[in-house]
Amino acid sequence: MLRYLFTLVMFVVILIEEAFWSVFETVSGFFERFKLIRKLEEFVAARSPAICLALFLIPILLMLPFKFVGVWLIARGHPLDGLFVFLLAKATGTFLAARLLAITKNKLMTIRWFAYCFEKFIGWKDGVKNYIHATASYQAYRRFRDALDAKLEEIFKREK
Repeated sequence: MLRYLFTLVMFVVILIEEAFWSVFETVSGFFERFKLIRKLEEFVAARSPAICLALFLIPILLMLPFKFVGVWLIARGHPLDGLFVFLLAKATGTFLAARLLAITKNKLMTIRWFAYCFEKFIGWKDGVKNYIHATASYQAYRRFRDALDAKLEEIFKREK
């Protein structure tokens, strides 16, 4: 029973991650156009591994209270508000952490325990992702998503 519950939770997390990843990349590309952002990223990348680790953890820790508020709202009978707060905090924290990881990964990987944990986590996550990608539910979702993407691309190409 726990395995199925865990799989369902991971299924939802992976769907959200895949749905928002292209948005993260677009937003990241938008911000990269600003000189101040580029300078800030260069400044961060030049820091020591320990400072990079602290900077990487900041958005994760800052978003944690908002996630708790989201869960609290859901528990208090406000499921849509709670879900909105939780997902917004998750998306914001993930975006910032992913951007900081991209900027500082080389330095972070020089910290042995971080590199070990990172590799173990990525291996575990890839295993879960492969398991979920093999399910009939995910494959049905993927067919729907691919058809939707193709239709949207066709519509937007016609408008140009």
